[in-house]
Amino acid sequence: MGALLLKHILWIPYLCSIVSGACAQAGGDPPGITEMDFLGDMPIVLSVSRLAQRLDETPGAVTILDRHFIRQSGARDVVDLLRLVPGFQTTTSFETDAPMATYHGRSDEWANRIQVLVDGRSVYAGHLQGSAGVGWQTLALEDIERIEILRGSNSAAYGARAFLGVVNIISRDVRETTGAATTLIAGENNVRDVGLRIGWGNTAASFRLSADVRGDDGLRNAFGKNRVSRFNASSRFQLNGSTDLAVRLGWLEIDAGRGTPGDAGNNARQRQMGSRFAQIDWHKTLDEDHDLAVSVSRTEHMFRDAFPLKTTAYDELFGYPYANILIDFSGEEKNDVVSLQYTARKSATLRYVVGAELRNEALTSPTSFDANGGVQTSFMRLFGNVEWRFAPDWILNAGAMAETISDGSESLSPRVMVNWHVAEGHTLRAGVSVAGRPPSAYEKYADRKYYDINGKHPLVWVVNDGKLSAERVLVRELGYYAKLPYGGLTADVRAFHEEISNGIANNRPDPPEFPEIYRNTEASTIRGLEYQIGFQPFAATRVTWSQTWTQIDVSSSIDLVRTYRTEGGAAPRAVSLSVVHTIAPGWDFSVGYNLSDSIALMSSDDGDRYVLERTDIRLARAFRWGGTRGELALTVQNLGPASRDGDRKFYFDQRANIALRLGF
Repeated sequence: MGALLLKHILWIPYLCSIVSGACAQAGGDPPGITEMDFLGDMPIVLSVSRLAQRLDETPGAVTILDRHFIRQSGARDVVDLLRLVPGFQTTTSFETDAPMATYHGRSDEWANRIQVLVDGRSVYAGHLQGSAGVGWQTLALEDIERIEILRGSNSAAYGARAFLGVVNIISRDVRETTGAATTLIAGENNVRDVGLRIGWGNTAASFRLSADVRGDDGLRNAFGKNRVSRFNASSRFQLNGSTDLAVRLGWLEIDAGRGTPGDAGNNARQRQMGSRFAQIDWHKTLDEDHDLAVSVSRTEHMFRDAFPLKTTAYDELFGYPYANILIDFSGEEKNDVVSLQYTARKSATLRYVVGAELRNEALTSPTSFDANGGVQTSFMRLFGNVEWRFAPDWILNAGAMAETISDGSESLSPRVMVNWHVAEGHTLRAGVSVAGRPPSAYEKYADRKYYDINGKHPLVWVVNDGKLSAERVLVRELGYYAKLPYGGLTADVRAFHEEISNGIANNRPDPPEFPEIYRNTEASTIRGLEYQIGFQPFAATRVTWSQTWTQIDVSSSIDLVRTYRTEGGAAPRAVSLSVVHTIAPGWDFSVGYNLSDSIALMSSDDGDRYVLERTDIRLARAFRWGGTRGELALTVQNLGPASRDGDRKFYFDQRANIALRLGF
């Protein structure tokens, strides 16, 4: 059904092109996608080795989503974009976290094996077991310049959280957003989004303020409405010809539904999550071959989630009054980071970057850490990466990060990758890396007890002894990258073999008789192949196609349900397609399609697997009205039957919205 529907959808832009042919002849060729858009310089990425590198010289496979793709996708959320990236699994659900994404599976409530950066600042939350769910929501899509996604372990450059990959969300340059802009989106499912932005300044100092609210009624069968409110302030100062300073401040609040009406242990309620941050980045060009950068940031997370226990079952079982006690998951977190980075070019064939980072994480939650009310953890990191052109057409990227944690644990995460430019436009990669992910504060130290209404007779819900150690992964990969002059053709292929050992998992609790506990019980192997191809069959059309084959085999697990969820955490086969077509001057049409077969979902414990399929379409008209630039767009998400999303009981129904964007 979905394939047939997609086949008919893809004819729409070409039929429209025929209808608008006379208009194109009268006004010349449409100013849409041109050949030069794809035959220009090789894209440069910053998020892989911490060195600015061409896409064919990075130590890994990288996907770039620029702001034009982001707008043309019709997405309202960063996570929703990643469903089109090879190897990723996503959910728009707010049930356990904010919308989140994983790479190569792990179908559970938290996504804690990829590092998520916003302008280089890590946004994971230890209270949410290392998940970056709240951090994904830091920026409105209108404020994002591009998203760089490294598909593969990168702990050598960014530490333990980059266990299986890195996503760096890069905001727009303040100097390029002067003037005012507004975005209004309204549609089915009570979609109501409003965004405002204003920017001003000159070459010496530039400023931007942006605020937005995004809201809807959520997924079918999920409780409550979802609302995301954001404010961000950015500034950039050119202190002199060689020194610049960037200052960023932000605030985020999420109000979302959770739970099930009538469920005594997970009753329906609204809960709040939020964050605020301050970040200062100082950069100095010492000379044409040497740079120095210093970054200082504080990130604070807040979680408010509590409800009364509406059952007398525990009163009857233990003989004490537990009915109506408060079940509380609330907590606060403060993360302070200082980093120093030095970059040097020693010769035409040798570059390197070295640096250090100090990080302190302080979590406070009397209910999560019953014994002492909170946990404080400090990290010291030293890193270095070298790019050596040791022979014509050959590049060696080698790097490592050493980490010391205040609990006494240490780790070393090395990576070696060789790139060979076989011929013009063709590059082969081969490499190996080792990484570790230390347990989050909650996984290692959670001590959750609930007392009766008199403050006595605790029921033990979660208990951990602080003895968890880091997960480890050994990654071997082969890659191929091509950029060819005909048809705007690009190709990126990654074959991978990822061995995870000492993995962290929790049992299936039935408290208080069997409290939840975390153990290093997991071992699995992830192997497969993924590729992404981009091409331009016509002057006004750009197509991106990807496929992924993934096999996950578990050799050790805490129980059979965990085995099932791990092995089903990534679809054996997944495909995605993106088509952007300029119909006529000012008219754009786009399609986004993804299909994942035989995948496990959260709360799935019966061996069932599901097919996830979704098609989005968007038609947009750009216009000018005096000095005002604008765009009016119609987007239909999930054109077709309802698709499960995150949990087997949640459904993403078809929904349409209209977006109006104005720039002054």
